[in-house]
Amino acid sequence: MGLISLNNVSLRYGSHVLLDRANLSVAQGDALAIVGRNGCGKTSLLKIIAGIGEPDEGLVERQRGIKTAYLPQDVPAGISGSAYEFVAGGLGQTGKKLALYRALLSNISSPEEQAQFDALAREMDTNELWKFEAKITDILSRLELRPEMDVAKFSAGLKRRALLGRELAQDPDILILDEPTNHLDIESVIWLEKFLKESGKTLVFVSHDRVFLQNLATRVAEVDRAKLISFDCDFKTFLRRRDELLEAEARNEAVFDKKLAQEEAWLRQGIKARRTRNEGRVRELMRLRKIRQSRRERQGSLSLKIQDADASGQKVMEVENIGVSFGGRKIISDFSTTIYRGDKIGIIGRNGIGKTTLLNALLGRIKLDTGSVKNGTRLKIAYFDQLRQSLDPKQKLFDYVGEGSDYVSVGAQKQSVMGYLQNFLFTAEQIQGAIGMLSGGEKNRLLLAKLFSSPANVLVLDEPTNDLDMQAIEILENTLVEFQGTILLVSHDRLFLNNIASAVFGFEDGGKITEIVGGYDEWFKYLSQKRGAEKQTPQPAPKEKPQPQKREKFTNKERQELEEMQGKIEALESEQEELSAKLQDVDFLRNNASQIKDMNARLEELQNQINALFDRWSCLEERKSALEKK
Repeated sequence: MGLISLNNVSLRYGSHVLLDRANLSVAQGDALAIVGRNGCGKTSLLKIIAGIGEPDEGLVERQRGIKTAYLPQDVPAGISGSAYEFVAGGLGQTGKKLALYRALLSNISSPEEQAQFDALAREMDTNELWKFEAKITDILSRLELRPEMDVAKFSAGLKRRALLGRELAQDPDILILDEPTNHLDIESVIWLEKFLKESGKTLVFVSHDRVFLQNLATRVAEVDRAKLISFDCDFKTFLRRRDELLEAEARNEAVFDKKLAQEEAWLRQGIKARRTRNEGRVRELMRLRKIRQSRRERQGSLSLKIQDADASGQKVMEVENIGVSFGGRKIISDFSTTIYRGDKIGIIGRNGIGKTTLLNALLGRIKLDTGSVKNGTRLKIAYFDQLRQSLDPKQKLFDYVGEGSDYVSVGAQKQSVMGYLQNFLFTAEQIQGAIGMLSGGEKNRLLLAKLFSSPANVLVLDEPTNDLDMQAIEILENTLVEFQGTILLVSHDRLFLNNIASAVFGFEDGGKITEIVGGYDEWFKYLSQKRGAEKQTPQPAPKEKPQPQKREKFTNKERQELEEMQGKIEALESEQEELSAKLQDVDFLRNNASQIKDMNARLEELQNQINALFDRWSCLEERKSALEKK
């Protein structure tokens, strides 16, 4: 038996079966990922494993004395206190004593407080509470939280760290995490990956972040049509094995359905057949019918289609030296760029740094302190709002998308609002229900449905993957890759950025925004190289003996280099144009997906070589001109 074992566990939500005789074992050292579509029962399964939920049927066995810690998807409201006090709270009364001792240690203002402090100090010694104090200090250090920080003022990411620390204070045997990367920026996700790997804890977690899953999971269990199948492998291998199973299932079902159809045809042959049929064959047909009726069909796939508007002008936006400040803090500092038709721009930066502000600045939604944004011609912009401000919880889905009509225009055709929303996996009951009844992932799907109901040639997407399941993310990803218009995309999904973005606007400190060719991997490489260079302390140059001055001249070698430079630049620019054309060709991208990353890297290399040649050309020209004046 593992640390926790589920045996023939079943769970229902109303008439909906979430788990049907599921079996699962959690062993020491596992990093077990639970995956599946939104609403399939992953959170309910985690709660059963954590011991805070009960199955309708079946047995859950736990090793004696096993301790679990459960972190829910959503950060609870109203958490407060210092980081030390909050994390120590995981130890119950012992934690409260530690927090009080620490508070009195720095501020004793009365004889009563002195007496209280002395009593606590004696108890610390008598009951060896110092070891718990050392544990809290160590956890805060590993979480990179200062003890005196106010938890109430934390970002969502830091609050998650504090909640994790509170659970770690109890020294659990198993950490159970429900969507731990939700709404975290990329830096926080990378920190969390590293922390969990180094924690040594047994992990059970739900996530839709494919890179997080690949970097962390040692086992994967999928909830699919109320069944639970466990795979002892990493996430990448799981995907391959799962697809092989589904293909085999489809082949078997096709054979079964063919046999059933033949038997049904035999039964309907008429009076002659009924006289000669044997009862065994009839019983077999009834058995086949029962099997077919009990088969759970896979949920339909999300159907996404962007309505292309007429092409915009070649230049979509010309951005010149824009600056934005709030409360004396520079959000955007002197940023210039030109966005061309077909560009797919990923916008990267930590939470709160200004990514949404940049989108609003580019769209003319906020006043600029400096600079200007000039829009190109024939722009039709569709904006996906991260904050879902356009959603009225009381409004029906049908009315939100239909806007008073029973139909929406899809390309040159009209489609009923009901049928259109069913393509986005909404049931008839949901479509006639209130938006406020939807989950986070369902609200995102509704926003996508609204977004794609009108033609556009520029898509502005602010965190479109939040709360979507992996299949929906992959379908959205494929749809955006095939879109021939322009995309501005804010996302913390590293693989999503890699697969879509042709360039990145990356935020650095002080409102600086750097533009590079490529996706997240290229941005990460750029930051790593920059931070590595900043850590290297420059050494003082060795002193040299003064040399007698010689008369300088522009050498024949330099003259030849200058003459050959224009041809080199033209050759590099020609290759650059050829590569850029291929990367904007949808058919080429579809047929050569494996080459895209290398081609983006080559584009960046070409640009660097061209820049270096121009710098050298400028240097030689200045040197030549200066020497000719002497």
